[in-house]
Amino acid sequence: MNRFSLPKDEGKRVDPTDLREFASGAKEHRTNQGPPPWEKHDPEAVPRHNVSVRLNDYHLEMLRYLAKDADTSQQKIMKKILLPAIEEAAEKYIG
Repeated sequence: MNRFSLPKDEGKRVDPTDLREFASGAKEHRTNQGPPPWEKHDPEAVPRHNVSVRLNDYHLEMLRYLAKDADTSQQKIMKKILLPAIEEAAEKYIG
């Protein structure tokens, strides 16, 4: 046995019902907590932070095309697409 691995215990099996109950309890725990951390901030506040997004050539060319076609900056195109998607994902996460 490798000194960095755990011993194999072939005799123990996980009951699928117990696993589902455990997983559902974990989700309930997350959704029943206090308000999400972003609630303390104003969603209409002036942006003060930058985030780097890595794109391959394929997606970069798409972004360039969209920005050129809309006669606006790539930053504005990304913001228009990403902010609603981020808010939707956050709402789904907190339940």
